[in-house]
Amino acid sequence: MTTRQVHTFCRICEPACGLLAHVRDDEVIGLQPDKDHPVHKGFSCHKGVHFLQVHNDPDRLDRPLKRTNPRSEEVGDFVTVEWDDAVREIAAKLGDIRQRYGRNALAVYQDNPSAFNGTYYANAGALARGFDTRMRFSAGTQDTSAKYAASEAIYGASMAHPIPDLLHTDYFLCLGSNPLISHMTLIHISDPMAKIKAVKKRGGTVLFVNPRRIESSGPETGEVLLITPDTDFYFLAAILHEIIFRIGYDRTAAERHARNIDELLDFVRGYPAERVAAVTGIETDAIRQVADDFCAAPSASIYMATGVNQGRQGALAYWMLNMISLFSGNLGRRGGNIYSRGMTDVVQNSKRKREDPFFQSGVGEIRTVSGDLPAARLAEFIENPDDPIRALIVISGNPLLSVGGEERLRRALEDVELIVTIDLYRTVTGEIADYILPATDWLEHEDVNFLNTMGVAMEPYVQYTPAVVPPKGERRDDWWILSRIQQEMGVETLLDHPDPDPLANADAAMRDVGLSIDLLKTMPCQTAVLPEAVPSHVFSIAVQHDDGLIGCCPNIFRRAYSTAEEILEELAAEAPDQLKLVTRRTLYMVNSWLHNLPVLKQGVHRDNPLWMNPVDADRRGLVDGDDVTVHNRHGSVDAVLAYDEALKPGVVAMTHGWGQRTARSLDVARRHPGANVNRLSPTGKAGYDMLSNQSHLTGINVDIVRRGTTDSDRQT
Repeated sequence: MTTRQVHTFCRICEPACGLLAHVRDDEVIGLQPDKDHPVHKGFSCHKGVHFLQVHNDPDRLDRPLKRTNPRSEEVGDFVTVEWDDAVREIAAKLGDIRQRYGRNALAVYQDNPSAFNGTYYANAGALARGFDTRMRFSAGTQDTSAKYAASEAIYGASMAHPIPDLLHTDYFLCLGSNPLISHMTLIHISDPMAKIKAVKKRGGTVLFVNPRRIESSGPETGEVLLITPDTDFYFLAAILHEIIFRIGYDRTAAERHARNIDELLDFVRGYPAERVAAVTGIETDAIRQVADDFCAAPSASIYMATGVNQGRQGALAYWMLNMISLFSGNLGRRGGNIYSRGMTDVVQNSKRKREDPFFQSGVGEIRTVSGDLPAARLAEFIENPDDPIRALIVISGNPLLSVGGEERLRRALEDVELIVTIDLYRTVTGEIADYILPATDWLEHEDVNFLNTMGVAMEPYVQYTPAVVPPKGERRDDWWILSRIQQEMGVETLLDHPDPDPLANADAAMRDVGLSIDLLKTMPCQTAVLPEAVPSHVFSIAVQHDDGLIGCCPNIFRRAYSTAEEILEELAAEAPDQLKLVTRRTLYMVNSWLHNLPVLKQGVHRDNPLWMNPVDADRRGLVDGDDVTVHNRHGSVDAVLAYDEALKPGVVAMTHGWGQRTARSLDVARRHPGANVNRLSPTGKAGYDMLSNQSHLTGINVDIVRRGTTDSDRQT
């Protein structure tokens, strides 16, 4: 038997690491880092090379399933069904529901795995329009929508994200990210830790701002400045205050690229370092030193990620971050923050349509961000008697675990007449569905790294991969499944074409750089390296306002001025021993969709412990290994306490995406279910930032007691 090798790439997270698949008789027998890849050069994390445990998992879905018992029964009975029967029945039910309740009775929820699937992403707009509903939700409002909303206001386009030029920077300020663990988000870069270490090697400085001394920090990278969770906005505002009012800035240069400078100055004047030091947990002198070092460096870059996004003021924090880059003279500068065009100007397709995006809905004033409503209010939309959601299609998502307030959402979903999930697995959400449709994984369909090549690539390149092997069983691509349902609904789709090509849009986008999929197929590793980013493209391409100027003080942010003051006063008034819960990323998880991999169930990471600094545990009479209850006014979860001296005192941590108790078809995940930390998150109007639709999932006040402690025990 001969073994062939296929150059492909991982689609678990942003880097899209190059991989080499070894194939024998249409079976993948091995995955390894691709040493010949012109960009990744043999780098890959352990998750990509272990993806065969997903591909070959006996618990994977291979046939469409249909529920035969009522969803009111906790345990679902499912039988296999033919594809044509499944899509025909789903379309008929959707037609009936919409006839009775209106077009917005259908909601669609989409999650991350499909976002890194080029065949889906290249057709996402057409697929969304085909369902003709305003009720669109995604995991973006749990991780990145703060950035999208802020960029839309500042630059005029939601996809304008000046990334840190790590290849050339002399100073890197990194907030709310742990690159060794999560490989960064909204930036496409190979081996990010090697790039960060290189900053230090060439005499530069790296500073992490985080509530925990993260694994990314150390002698080869840089120190951690410990911050109180959910206060990053105030820290960044104080840095900008120092630059504007003490260190000084080039007013003429700023006016060349930006407007509303005086309005920004009026706002920032209210946040001097001495005012915010106490709530951030960072001393005044330390804040000033960061500002001094940032401005003194020959070039400086700044970046924030999920740990900041998921707080209550992620959009305002991203506003301050971009203003720091602008007023320090580092925006659009080599070694500062730059816009990477990649293969096409994606910002033009994400241009702001209106200055005031808010409108009235059945749950009050609301907006969409990149087309998505806030998932934190999904339960409310279902419960709305005047315009209720009565059908839900979930695309590679698990909202019961990823959206805040599992119990409320689970109750609300009882009133939904039709739930369809499209996934690799029968997830916790799939367990309550009426139809579960099996999707291909990324070894089973052709693809282009479409999302990663536009606007956020530090080392831009385009790669094509064929399907490494044919799909197992009756698995189908996401775009095909949705198109078949829409066909049965009478909607024209890609499948109506004689030779449907799901990568046609990606192929068209490549023309700007003189490429095509056919040309990529002839290249080594099917990969073309694109020109290096031009720093000045921030101003000439990324800015999409009609006047070509950056908005230093967007009107939409004025809605949050009073809230910023209220939160500051609330934080200042909190008890000194108040515990703050943050989300901790680990090497043993990716949200909720890799929990059935035996290789990722190791030691304490087999479940979802509560991580606590031993100092905080001792104050509460707790020790490592105790069974504890974590609770607040939103809910409670049980966990096992584990010491973590790296946490800032007053901060505790758990990991997002656990809670697999009802995943009855997932053997490994069900035996190690862990606790769903999002049960502790606020829901409804209080559960998200109305500027950005970003869910509040970190920096949440909690109390912790030994399990079994009564209310009277707590009071004493």
